[in-house]
Amino acid sequence: MKCPKCKGRMFNEKFYDYVRSFDAWKCTCCGEVLDPTILTNRARSHNHFLG
Repeated sequence: MKCPKCKGRMFNEKFYDYVRSFDAWKCTCCGEVLDPTILTNRARSHNHFLG
């Protein structure tokens, strides 16, 4: 998978919260982290600004 921000290589990593753990993609170059929640919120925010 390629990073949408810098086009670097992304890898799957497990992240831990105080309550749960979740899998997300992390870029090896810029550190961008993407998971389904982040993508949903960005799409919702982008649609909000468009009208």
